[in-house]
Order: sequence, then C-alpha cells, then structure tokens
Amino acid sequence: MKGDSRPRGILSSADRAFLRGESDLASVQSERNTRARIRERLYQGVRDFELLVESLSDDDRKLVFEKRFGEIDGTEAFDAMVSAVAFLYLAADDTDIEFETLLTEGINLAEARRDRAATVSLDVTYQSLTVDQLRHKLKRGEPLSLTEIAYLHDSEEIRRDELAQYFSDVDDVDEIDDGRIQSKMTNF
Repeated sequence: MKGDSRPRGILSSADRAFLRGESDLASVQSERNTRARIRERLYQGVRDFELLVESLSDDDRKLVFEKRFGEIDGTEAFDAMVSAVAFLYLAADDTDIEFETLLTEGINLAEARRDRAATVSLDVTYQSLTVDQLRHKLKRGEPLSLTEIAYLHDSEEIRRDELAQYFSDVDDVDEIDDGRIQSKMTNF
C-alpha cells in the first residue's frame, strides 16, 4: 500500500510514510516526536471506541462498513479488519488482559445491543514456523495456510522465484508484490 493518498485517520499520510520507511526525518528528535505523536493518537483512538460502541448510530456504522468498505477491493477490506483484530490481539498481550476475555466481552457488549448474549469459545494452538519445515510441506505438496505463505513471503531465507514455483498459476514472479496477506495469496 505504498504512497496511498487516504485522508488522515489515526495516522496521517506523513505517519504512514514514516512507518513504511518511505520518509527520512531531519533529526533524531523529529523521529522521537513523530513516534510520540503516533502513540498518543493511537491511545486516544482506541479509547474512542467505547464512545463509538455506545453512541454511533447503527446507520452510521453500516454506512462505513457496508457502503464504504463495500466500495474497496474485498481483500483490502478483509485485510484492514484482520489487521485491526491482530493489532488488538498483540495489544492485549502487552497488558494483563487475556485476549479470550477481551473477545468474549467485546462480542457480548455488541450482542447486548441486539438484546442477546453469546457464549464465546476460543481455542488457540501455537506451532512454530520455520522456512525448512514449510519448504518440506511444499515439496510434499501439502497446502499452506495464508499465515504460512505470508511467513515464507516475508522471509529472507527463501527466494520469491523458489516460493513461486510451488504455485502453478504464477506466470511472472516479478508481479508478486509486498502487499498484505490476502493480496499475497491472490498473487500466488
């Protein structure tokens, strides 16, 4: 998503360019100030979600997610929402809040607006990822998850042409971009 021209959200265009490594700041102090400004807006932005859940009308929410997200590419919308959940998952790990508790309470807060409650069950099983392990899966013809493909795509231990040879619909390895998970899968 290089060089996007979206209007300011939590991040300004300059913040996005900085985080992508597309801009150099004049001094170490400028970098510190930029990072501090991003942290403050992120903190305040997350705190705004309580007000949004409590006070934003259903119609306004639907205009954003049904209409505006419906107008962008499906993978872009999907990736944005997956990234939001991933960010909150990582953020929960930075606090003393368990993600399952966060997820359960969040779902039930939303469902309470619909006059119902939900039982939420989350089962997370961890496994390590290594290039050698995934390379063996590819050689055996086993399918890879989007996460595994993204891991290999981001790894410096495997060349793109080596990875691309396992995906029969790839004609030109140079067309594979550095996009988010869904776009990586689409390009392969």
